[in-house]
Amino acid sequence: MKKRILMLNANSSCTVTKSMAEELAGPASLLNVTVDYDQIGAAPEAIESTEDVALAHELVTDYVKKSNYDAYVIACFCDPGVEDLRALGYQNVFGIAESAMHLAANMGGKFGMISILDISVARHKEQVERAGLTSMLAEDLALNLGVLELEDIDLTRPRIEKVGRTLVEEHDAQSLILGCAGMGLHKEWLQNLLAKPIIDPCWAGLAMAAGYLGSK
Repeated sequence: MKKRILMLNANSSCTVTKSMAEELAGPASLLNVTVDYDQIGAAPEAIESTEDVALAHELVTDYVKKSNYDAYVIACFCDPGVEDLRALGYQNVFGIAESAMHLAANMGGKFGMISILDISVARHKEQVERAGLTSMLAEDLALNLGVLELEDIDLTRPRIEKVGRTLVEEHDAQSLILGCAGMGLHKEWLQNLLAKPIIDPCWAGLAMAAGYLGSK
């Protein structure tokens, strides 16, 4: 029987969950695992404010404690609940931000991060520090768009291009991390545009979880 991985969207947006599943369908087919997707109905539609993040930590922790998968990927870039669950003994829980940072650090040169909001940047830099990768971060710059605006291509892509070029040309980023679970649909377009590796954090988390299961 195949091992089971849950991709858990920490917000309540079915649209974000569906988009994530569509973007990962191809890469996930390369893995010998079953991948399920879900969101947390009691959560906000988008995890953006400090209050949203605090609530997501609680809701994700409760959800995982009540479920039964071989591994979990927490598909929210603030990695809610991951530290608390690991402290409780869950070694099978992976945050997409932490996973993306470690993947980027193995690509050579510094990595840049594209955040959604200015308020996210300080939080992300704290996550980079906890991961021990501060020296690898070129810079983290924000689009100043909400999670639910990311599917609006006409609105979002000009900002992603501007921020991406700034990270590469002014901060010497050799790879870029998309700093939101809902940003994966822009990966291939941006990679073709900038000719740099672009990391979808949801895929990074899924690959990390699959690697963990393969080592057991």
